[in-house]
Amino acid sequence: MLIDRINLYNFRAYQGEQQLSLSMNPEKHVTIISGQNGFGKTSLLTALVWVLYGKLMVDVDERYRKEVHESGGYNRYAFKLMNRNALQAAAAYERSLQQEKELTQNVLETKRINTEIEALYSFSGSIVLTNIFIPHLSCNEVTITRTYNTRKEKEDLTILIDGRENELTKTIGQEIFINDFILPKEIAKFFFFDAEKITALAEVKNIDEKLYFSKAYNEVLGIKKYTDLKQNLENLQLRISKKSATKGDLKKIEELQQRLHQNEELVSLHKEDLERKEQDLQIKKADLAEAQEKLVRTGNAMSDHELNEYRKMRTNLREAIAKNKANFADLLELAPFAMLMRKMQQIQQQISLEERQQHANLLNNLLKEKYEALKKAFTQINVNQNEITSILHEHLQSSVANEVNILLGFTQEQTNQFNSVYANLQNAYAKQFKALVAEGKRLQSSYNITHKKLQDSDLKSSDPVIKALKATHNELNVEVEKLTEKILQLKIEIAVAEREITTIQRQLSEQSKHIKVEKQDQEKTATATRLIQQLETFIYQLKTKKKVSLEKNIKKELNSLMHKQAFVEKVEVKIEGDLIDIDLYDVMGNTINKEGLSKGEQQLYATALLKALVTESNIQFPVFIDSPLQKLDKKHATNIIKEFYPSVSSQVVLFPLLEKELSENEYQLLLPKIGKAYLIKQEANYASTFADLYPQDLFTQFNQSLKAYV
Repeated sequence: MLIDRINLYNFRAYQGEQQLSLSMNPEKHVTIISGQNGFGKTSLLTALVWVLYGKLMVDVDERYRKEVHESGGYNRYAFKLMNRNALQAAAAYERSLQQEKELTQNVLETKRINTEIEALYSFSGSIVLTNIFIPHLSCNEVTITRTYNTRKEKEDLTILIDGRENELTKTIGQEIFINDFILPKEIAKFFFFDAEKITALAEVKNIDEKLYFSKAYNEVLGIKKYTDLKQNLENLQLRISKKSATKGDLKKIEELQQRLHQNEELVSLHKEDLERKEQDLQIKKADLAEAQEKLVRTGNAMSDHELNEYRKMRTNLREAIAKNKANFADLLELAPFAMLMRKMQQIQQQISLEERQQHANLLNNLLKEKYEALKKAFTQINVNQNEITSILHEHLQSSVANEVNILLGFTQEQTNQFNSVYANLQNAYAKQFKALVAEGKRLQSSYNITHKKLQDSDLKSSDPVIKALKATHNELNVEVEKLTEKILQLKIEIAVAEREITTIQRQLSEQSKHIKVEKQDQEKTATATRLIQQLETFIYQLKTKKKVSLEKNIKKELNSLMHKQAFVEKVEVKIEGDLIDIDLYDVMGNTINKEGLSKGEQQLYATALLKALVTESNIQFPVFIDSPLQKLDKKHATNIIKEFYPSVSSQVVLFPLLEKELSENEYQLLLPKIGKAYLIKQEANYASTFADLYPQDLFTQFNQSLKAYV
């Protein structure tokens, strides 16, 4: 299928009605839509997703989910999609219509005016599809139009087949028609993507993200429809078994089915409740941020909760200051000694001398005792007494040191205490003193700031406006906390119920196996059993085939896009149940950490994966790429231009920022494939329009527009 035309009315940057046609030439199937930042390239991509999926666009990509949540819910997000100038013009025109209504007495005229006023606050988007195949229905053209009224917060979707409404869309539902016959929302992310942000495919970190992408992979690879068919056959088999079951078996089956139904209903209700509460939470968070902003603007940015925190902080600071002062007072006791450090040094020297004197006296006394003992011993033998006496005196008595006057006479304990104080003064005292002074200043400064904030808050707390804002802020804060708790509880309950469903389904399957089916239903059961077995075999073979094919395609695309030769030696697609994971290996057989790749390499990996998935899906739908060559060097960009864009789809639409994401030389490489080129221009009132150009004139017109804006 191809997109023929896109129509926008008052959508974001596009005021009034804007239309563009995409190239449907098979030889020149690329359309370029360019413009400066803020002119509306991404807005056009958003418009396409919105037209197709409306509030379900949150399921297409995490980017849209985040934007809707940050806006405070879908209705607030949709309100932001309407062109600002159109809203202002609507308000002005409404005033004139209201005056006209006041003057008229005609009921029909009043009704017309009311209808016209409502229409002023609407915006819309429309996509016209051709070359589309719908089973059992011949059609040349399908037109999908979505309109949103910001006044009523109401959305309308219209689908026309060859210009008329069709019973098929009414029977199955318009949203289901788009999902089943146009493009399933689960895999739309592979056809509408921001090339700069698709690196998320290479940064899957947890099991929830793996399950999220695995679901999309299963859809793309066509596995899900066969697993759904198998489930339907198992349900049919169970219904047949129930007819032949004994009262006991039937009772067990019915009990299990009742429990299964209850749990499924419970999961459905919990999920609906969860969705509502998540929307409410985002709205409350937005309101809370708004209340906080108003408090800031009125000069009091603190809520009661923050005030209490500041009061606790002030108390803690006061205690810390008191402790610091006590430590400082203890340190001050040593200050006189620190001030008389020279005297302390003299005392230390005197103590050292006295210690040496004491040691010398002890030594001299010992030597004297030895001298007398030896002298007495030598008198008892026949030796020259004078010579011996002279030698002993020389070696034992002459070493007596000069005596030092004892001034202090410290005991050993007193000496130890003095040495401890002296060492402290010499080494740590100055550092401790400086640290305590600095800490005291810091604590006092923090205390003064905190105290000042509290004083200012107390002075302003009597202001009735601030009182009301604080009350609102506190109320919203409590509601946000309650909603967060409820959301967590709901998620737990959903997980428990889903586990219970899996257990019951297994029990039902086991129970039905023991039932002997009646004769007239045996053939049906046998057929269902045979088909289930065939499907199981087929699904296994399909998974194996898709696994091999996907591995081959990813490796081929990676090595064609990357300039590193044989950067990826092997790609392994792991399919375990519903979980699909992809591993890359280098020439040494080592696993390549995808999260460790550069942003450019991650983008190339994601691009190769997208190309492989689009190829495997066999879905013929245009591919739209925003920021196409962001974060890529020239060699990789050339590979993308030559190998990726021309072959990714039969219709490709690029939204490049010229000269930054797509140079003129790169554009020339792509030019033979370009059938349409548009330059988005912006008027003085910031309203964007599409300038339809000859492809070869795009850069000339772009450079001229730059001069005009300068």
